[in-house]
Amino acid sequence: MPLIKSFCPGGVTSFFEPYKLRSKENLTKDLNIGARGGGFTLKKGTTTWVNTSRTRTNKINIFIRKRPTDNFHTTRTVTELLLKKTDRKYQVKINHNIDLPIGSGYGTSAAGALSTALAINEALGLGMTFDELGFYAHIAEIRCRTGLGTVGPQMVGGCIIQTEGGPPGLCKIDRIPIHTSYRIVSGYIGPIPTSKVLSSATLYKIIGAEGRKTMQLILSNPTLRNFLTKSEEFASNIGFMTQKIKRLIKITKKNGSIGATQNMLGEAFHGIADVQRVPDILDALNSYDPMIKFFSTAIDFEGARLL
Repeated sequence: MPLIKSFCPGGVTSFFEPYKLRSKENLTKDLNIGARGGGFTLKKGTTTWVNTSRTRTNKINIFIRKRPTDNFHTTRTVTELLLKKTDRKYQVKINHNIDLPIGSGYGTSAAGALSTALAINEALGLGMTFDELGFYAHIAEIRCRTGLGTVGPQMVGGCIIQTEGGPPGLCKIDRIPIHTSYRIVSGYIGPIPTSKVLSSATLYKIIGAEGRKTMQLILSNPTLRNFLTKSEEFASNIGFMTQKIKRLIKITKKNGSIGATQNMLGEAFHGIADVQRVPDILDALNSYDPMIKFFSTAIDFEGARLL
């Protein structure tokens, strides 16, 4: 069968509130959890190639830049779920090219799952809708504990406010209108294990209270500047922000960013600035610590798609 190509933008979450979806009784127990929150989708992301061939038993091979990997569990899980939609058996070869750091709050797990779902649907002729495919990518994220609600925003694009959590088709997503001339400026030091955070009842309580407050403050004045200011306060209040991240955020704002905050979840940050201010910001960041990898990227307004 022909090689199918797809793309899913990366995503940075600026704030979030995990909570139980008690009103959505039609969901299975393991899916009755979601997140409200907000963030941005990135022009940098995950490009995926899928090749399928008929075989006697299902077999899945996953590659990162053509190198085999066993670590992309969300991609494997969504593939297994979609293979159950057909009575035929396939060997599925999936290759991801990922333009962003893995495990530092750039939405790479969700991007891998969603881009894979789009390509497999096309390759196998499953005839599923965009929301249906997003639903299964969301299931994969929840079951692998790599996120609570990244898939929905990556289907839409822009500056996202997710006012209700849950899988695509049930969640509610709004956007703050922003100029296409804005750029994300970002840098990363290392990961914060998402699975550990998502399994801690104490952290759930702290993050939930701060997330609810942040959402209310942003919706009362839904501007880009207020969004970033309140997101930075959220990140500081939940206790994950290191002194180095605080310093990088301060430098970014001092040199022309509208605002900046920490990635949820990762020892990384993102700021928003007009494209003309980006060189000055990057120069200042590199002068402070040339060992950290800093980059800029446009904001993606299209969402996940076939190529």
